[in-house]
Amino acid sequence: MNPLPGDIFARRLRQERDRLGISQAELARRMAALLGANVDSTRLTRIEQQTRAVRLDEAVTAAEALGVPLITLVSDNYARENEAQIQNQLAELALAEQEWEKLRQRIHRITRTIQQLSAEREAFRSHALDVDPETADDYKLGAETQAALDARMRGACNKPAGEVTDPDA
Repeated sequence: MNPLPGDIFARRLRQERDRLGISQAELARRMAALLGANVDSTRLTRIEQQTRAVRLDEAVTAAEALGVPLITLVSDNYARENEAQIQNQLAELALAEQEWEKLRQRIHRITRTIQQLSAEREAFRSHALDVDPETADDYKLGAETQAALDARMRGACNKPAGEVTDPDA
């Protein structure tokens, strides 16, 4: 049979107190300060011994005084579930980082190809100027294409080595 939340609370209250190294009297003092009312340490003794049920306001205040979420005091599964969620998120993050790295490399390859094609086009244009100046304009990019290329290359040149321009920027 699964333990009742009150049983779990009593055990977890003591565990958290012990973890922090504080006495029942110290916890009672902290709770009293938060509640603005007297809290006798014998009340905590009886709660931990399960001879007295904990009231909701006491449970909430005890958690706050201990600096833990209330769920920590009422669930044995919280830590395992929390760790499982963290592990799942770490795995998802690792996959996202792998995807990002693949995209970053793809962006870098495309950027290099654009730079190479632009350099080749400029070399043809330069050669055409020497050979037949009237055909040099055949190798000029359209105004919109040139503006987009200039903006992209300006962004790529301002990045640290290995970093490429964000395609969504």
